[in-house]
Amino acid sequence: MSPETGPHAGTGPHAGTGPHAAETPAGGRSPGREGSPGAPSVAESFHSASGSPARAVDPAAVAANVAAVRERVAAAAARAGRDPGEVTLVAVAKLFPADAVRAVVAAGVADVGENYAKDLEGKAAEVPGVRWHFVGRLQRNKAGVLVAAGALVHSLDSLAGARALGRRAVAAGIAARALVQVEVDDREAAHGVRPADLDRFLEACREVEGLEVEGLMVMPAPAEDPEATRPAFRRTAALAARSGLARVSMGMTADFEIAVEEGATLIRVGTALFGPRPIRRPGTGEAAPGPSPHRSGR
Repeated sequence: MSPETGPHAGTGPHAGTGPHAAETPAGGRSPGREGSPGAPSVAESFHSASGSPARAVDPAAVAANVAAVRERVAAAAARAGRDPGEVTLVAVAKLFPADAVRAVVAAGVADVGENYAKDLEGKAAEVPGVRWHFVGRLQRNKAGVLVAAGALVHSLDSLAGARALGRRAVAAGIAARALVQVEVDDREAAHGVRPADLDRFLEACREVEGLEVEGLMVMPAPAEDPEATRPAFRRTAALAARSGLARVSMGMTADFEIAVEEGATLIRVGTALFGPRPIRRPGTGEAAPGPSPHRSGR
């Protein structure tokens, strides 16, 4: 399966309270997941001059939602005896326009996640001052886009992907940064490195020139009760600690408070900030207003 963070650990100056296939969410969804009603939509539907649907973003609504999420992060951190400054809020703007990114940045969130490399590339060109995160399924032919944007890739789960990132980074004279996606629920069809294979995979990734592995990411099995994700979050945090990795990306709109209690340093939140996600029309690349049929990027 294929989610505020700076280029380094989840604490310090960057902390906040925060390829060759079609770009589809890994395992049917990506490191954002919709499992709760989230927030009211911050975008009002209207039609552009061309007649195509568009969405006007309400910056005040985004700011209010950001404040509410930060309060929930702080409360969850307090319950776990943690400093909320250890937790980075990544605003997942999948299918929302660049104005949504501008609004969330204006509300104090510097870290933004995208599920599609093309969308990340376009929004990065439009909105400066963003620390980008790629939370979709990693494809080798999109590695150059992600490296050029300086994005932290949350979904590394193959050596082919690691080598593609490394090659692009070496060519650009920079370092590619990634989190290894792990699969701790032992689902056959799910993407992610199994715990039994993690040590070997990390060792191989550390041999890839140009690549820096900074932590782990997990997408638990879907559950109606957010509490059901706690064991997966706990196992992932333990794997990261055992592996000497400081960053742990886990938790979305439905369950980010559980994730914070279990040690998340990055949470990937979309719907609680932006409301229901638009729908991308097949074959058009355009987003139309409406809830997404996939529980992804939430």
